[in-house]
Amino acid sequence: MFDRITNLASVLFDAEISVISLIDRDRQWFLSRHGLETSETPRDVAFCSVAISQDCLFDVPDARLDPRFAQNPLVTGPPYIRSYLGRPIRSPDGYLIGTLAVIDSSPDKFASFAREKLAVLAGVVEDLMRAHRQTIAMTEMRDSERAKHDALEKANRIFVAAEKAAQIGSWEIDLSTMDLTWSDGVYAMHGMPIGQAITVEDAIKAYASKDRENVSALVDAAIKKGEPFEFEAELEDRGGGIRRVQSRGECIKGDALTPDRIVGVIHDVTESHRAKTALQRAADYDRLTDLLNRNAFDRILGEKIKQQRATGQSLAVMLLDLDGFKAINDTFGHLVGDMVLEEISSRLRKAVPEEVVIARWGGDEFVFVPPLGSTRADIEALWEIMAEAVHKPFVISGRKLVMHGTAGVEICHEVIGGREIVRRADLAMYTGKKRATGTLGFYNAAHAKQHTEKLQAVAEVRDAIQGQRLFAAYQPIVDLLTDEVVGLEALLRVKTRDDLVLTASNVMPALLDPHVSREIGEAMVADICAEHEKICADLPALPYISFNASEADLLTQNYAPNLLSQLSEAGVDPASLTLEVTETMLMVNDDDAARRVLSELKEAGMQIALDDFGTGFSSLTHLRDFPIDIVKIDRSFVQVISSDHQSRLIVQAMIAMAQSLEIKVIAEGIESERQRDLLAYMGCRYGQGFLLGRPEARGQLQLARRSTAERISPRDLVAQAKRQAMR
Repeated sequence: MFDRITNLASVLFDAEISVISLIDRDRQWFLSRHGLETSETPRDVAFCSVAISQDCLFDVPDARLDPRFAQNPLVTGPPYIRSYLGRPIRSPDGYLIGTLAVIDSSPDKFASFAREKLAVLAGVVEDLMRAHRQTIAMTEMRDSERAKHDALEKANRIFVAAEKAAQIGSWEIDLSTMDLTWSDGVYAMHGMPIGQAITVEDAIKAYASKDRENVSALVDAAIKKGEPFEFEAELEDRGGGIRRVQSRGECIKGDALTPDRIVGVIHDVTESHRAKTALQRAADYDRLTDLLNRNAFDRILGEKIKQQRATGQSLAVMLLDLDGFKAINDTFGHLVGDMVLEEISSRLRKAVPEEVVIARWGGDEFVFVPPLGSTRADIEALWEIMAEAVHKPFVISGRKLVMHGTAGVEICHEVIGGREIVRRADLAMYTGKKRATGTLGFYNAAHAKQHTEKLQAVAEVRDAIQGQRLFAAYQPIVDLLTDEVVGLEALLRVKTRDDLVLTASNVMPALLDPHVSREIGEAMVADICAEHEKICADLPALPYISFNASEADLLTQNYAPNLLSQLSEAGVDPASLTLEVTETMLMVNDDDAARRVLSELKEAGMQIALDDFGTGFSSLTHLRDFPIDIVKIDRSFVQVISSDHQSRLIVQAMIAMAQSLEIKVIAEGIESERQRDLLAYMGCRYGQGFLLGRPEARGQLQLARRSTAERISPRDLVAQAKRQAMR
């Protein structure tokens, strides 16, 4: 593709040489060249290096008369440069990295040429670089999901085919005669014989009716006002095929010899557009059931909550779990289990009204969002339809099976967070399972046992805070290749009056209370600040200590300034700390507030880690919309990585995705050498778990690692992991 551009540039400018050059520290090398034998030159003699420093269209009419180049070996010797015209090009990141240039051994060669064409072609080079970067990302995603994700595999094949078959053409409108001229590439896109006469009106009519008015307006504005334009639209070729194209053009002022004209390029992006569409579907739909997945449900539920806030209507969420599904998997195997899920999903999709949102929540659970304002009677009527669809017998592989489901519902008349409403529906479902399977249960906030547990947990935590018995236990985060401690995670510990030490899971009801969670967060930060100097003395090279924030923390006014002030008073550098948040915490009602808090802490030097990655409301948009430096793969995946092939593929995909985004990956819950070896082989550099170190108070923390003699070299460790993975 780049060679086409240099060939075209040589033709357009009647140049002996045309190059796409890239500049690095010591040399100039040619991504594409026409009419030049050498593949690189030293940077100190490169015309393109000077062009980059100018950051504009760089013109050397006669190098022999220019004191900057008169003694240049490329001027005094081959290729005997006299005329040079170069346009800098930028990388997709915005850096100036090289030029598109035309060169000739004759002086003043390019004085009469329309130099703006070089700028247009340079823009095409930049577009191709961006497309290539997208191709690389797409290919990595395809490779990581090939075995389990047919939809993504198909999308990646389309994208790779687009790279091989990309078509670019140029066009020009003579504004004095309104004659339209096409290159061969444009004729090919339209499916027309090369050289056939075509008018501007005919070219515009070739666009789809929905795009035609916009295309006509842009071209008309360019003709009448000289305004540049760029658009993407659908084009119908003469064979009836539909293509997706990108076109850009700009008005070029003429002179005594040449009239005013509009020049431009058109790029066939049909395949990449199809690939993006397929990827979007793959990102939103579950591969097995073809229902919406959690990613899509995350977004839709957020939209429903916004609508609820605007209209004041009630919002309901229902969770359905298949009873006895595990027994089917254990008895008949996962293949039959998958067929059951496909059949149930198909029945539910056909049975429920179109206005009901239905998604696969995970495993054998499904989640539903009825229309806003649905009453209890509406929900019960919907349940009757669903229960009948699930309970109807069916035959799979010659076996007659009958399924039942238990559902839980929460109808919220007030606006609450998405995580909380799902939690309530989930609690109602599991409460129903304990009482009577195959029924519909509604959330009851006055469940006595839950209320008592929360009161007890809150009382225990607040008593510990007042008695200064709440403290941090530190668990090492280890480099899996070097066995070095690269960080510590501060974990909540509560010491009771009876000297029992409770973990966060023991007092979870208290952590879900926003007021208590804020008190816990303040106490934990105070304890970390008090211990920080001693920990740094024990581990002088320790990069960071991580600690957890709660949803309440992120929504607390002035949380970031107060935290930074607390650290400053204690003499703790924010850059030595990492704040851990979970995916579900980012689904707060006011996500802008959470984003502001994290961004302010990130600007102060603190790293942001996304904990429990892959669970909850997992969404790739979190990595795009929030300043995430580290992702921590949830222990639920790591624990079964040795035995569950699908979990292994998921972990590998998460690692590859994070690496492509230049985000560090930490695997949690490593408890065996095989888990460690597999993760190292997959490219996960860091880990955390009982195998690598248990959480301990600072005074009891065991930081000694393997001796130098015992430590396995990184190369040997990866080789060992590879051998283990092949077994």
